[in-house]
Amino acid sequence: MVEGYDIEVTLLASTPGAEQLIEQAGRLCWDTQARAGTAPHRIQKWIEVGHESMIEHASATFYIRASRVLTHELVRHRLASYSQRSQRYVKELFPRFITPPELQKESEDVGTWSKVAFLFDLAMRQAWVTYSTLLKQGITPEIARYVLPNACETQIVCTWNFREIRHIIKLRTSKRALPEMRAVAGEIRRIAKELAPQVFEDL
Repeated sequence: MVEGYDIEVTLLASTPGAEQLIEQAGRLCWDTQARAGTAPHRIQKWIEVGHESMIEHASATFYIRASRVLTHELVRHRLASYSQRSQRYVKELFPRFITPPELQKESEDVGTWSKVAFLFDLAMRQAWVTYSTLLKQGITPEIARYVLPNACETQIVCTWNFREIRHIIKLRTSKRALPEMRAVAGEIRRIAKELAPQVFEDL
């Protein structure tokens, strides 16, 4: 559970020795390879002046479990590779969906939000009843999936270079971003800072 969302973000793999590789690439530009490792904040200084091409040499791969609302937005980041659970070939036999915590909050009008949450849950479960009925009627999963909601849980594997990860963090942790996306991007930021603090410490 992250910020009220039943989501998951896990680091699967990353470039070995990423920070050393980035510094090596950056120092090549100025022919200062002999000074490698002598300036702990060298990468951040390059980033500060907008010299970010060298951080594209390192990448990370994440597993994300979230809603299709989120992944529809996430795949707009095109400097990436994506592999997502298929609804065309995989049957969604059980009602697995992401409920926004905004629907579960209590308000001054006692019971209002509980009614909203009930309506949401009812709509989700009815979608799966219809989906299952279509499958039993011989409709293929690729056609039956049209009744499934955007809230449907999905899993996706994403690979981005470090420069794109910085872009995602800056854009998707904004207060204007989708709340679920902010939760996912926040987890990506937390993991990225542990993975390569010299690259992500300023975010």
